[in-house]
Amino acid sequence: MLGPPDFPETPVPTWEKFGEDYGPHFFDETRKELGRSFIIEVDGKAVGHVSYDAIDLTCGHAEIDIWLRSREVCGHGYGSDALVALTRYLYETFGIAEFIMRPSRRNPRAIRVYAKAGFTMLPLTSDEQTRIYGPGDYSDTVVMHKKLPA
Repeated sequence: MLGPPDFPETPVPTWEKFGEDYGPHFFDETRKELGRSFIIEVDGKAVGHVSYDAIDLTCGHAEIDIWLRSREVCGHGYGSDALVALTRYLYETFGIAEFIMRPSRRNPRAIRVYAKAGFTMLPLTSDEQTRIYGPGDYSDTVVMHKKLPA
């Protein structure tokens, strides 16, 4: 949900910008501790992408991002299933038990999906979010958090 009309301040990235944001380690296993990207497939067809980044092994937390390819693949549970699978993978692989996601408040559908996957919204001001996590992608970024039981 990038670009106009809903997100004019966040344009759809060019291929070059995508490459800057997602270096080679996101697509191979050379630096799994820095981040990784996975294609979400259903019946052999790509329906989206889920990734982790900003992993901090000392504190045991990571930031997660997800994209589905179109509105037609939304509403089938693919997003929440992918988030549950990725958080389980990060826990089993790295011992990561805390996760954040930073959607736009204007994307209530995504917020509902993240909640279905176990994320809750943190009551942080914009200044607190920036101080703790750095600047968000949107003018109305919210922070959603999930902590797996120990």
